[in-house]
Amino acid sequence: MDKLVAGVYGIEDVNTGNIYIGSADKDNGIKKRWSCHMAHLRNNEYKYKELQEAFNDSENRIKWIILEECYDDSQLEELENYYLEYADKVEGWHVINKEKKSKKRTKVADKSKMSKAQTGESNGHCTKLCVEDVKEIKQMLANGVKQSLIANKFGVSNTLIWNISRGKRWASVGGEC
Repeated sequence: MDKLVAGVYGIEDVNTGNIYIGSADKDNGIKKRWSCHMAHLRNNEYKYKELQEAFNDSENRIKWIILEECYDDSQLEELENYYLEYADKVEGWHVINKEKKSKKRTKVADKSKMSKAQTGESNGHCTKLCVEDVKEIKQMLANGVKQSLIANKFGVSNTLIWNISRGKRWASVGGEC
């Protein structure tokens, strides 16, 4: 899924039939929403314990489903509400959403504070490096240490080290490159 797909999606525990139903507008896309859900699951911080326990048991128990694509954001809330009501009627599914009705979405005009709050270790996808590691990496890069050796030392990909060296990742952390 490369392009931004908007619509209603489900995250299902295939063993129990428990399903979370959500939606993503055309600005964010389902792939981005799934990425957020996955970050919470990996960090053992998911708000629905039924899916967290399933994920902890085996990642293969979680099934990611696009229920319906929708490119008109004005219809998205109605479509999500339809699936929240309909899904319990599908044999084997049990909707676990605490809110059984979609909440009206509001657009955030200034996202700069949100972006700043999600940098570095605060980013939900950050699992391997901390600020001290990045400072050390930047110092090693400045000293001419090969990127592949740095990647092996910290157990990360060569691409991440390259991105750190170019300021594409962990730019919030000062230090030499």
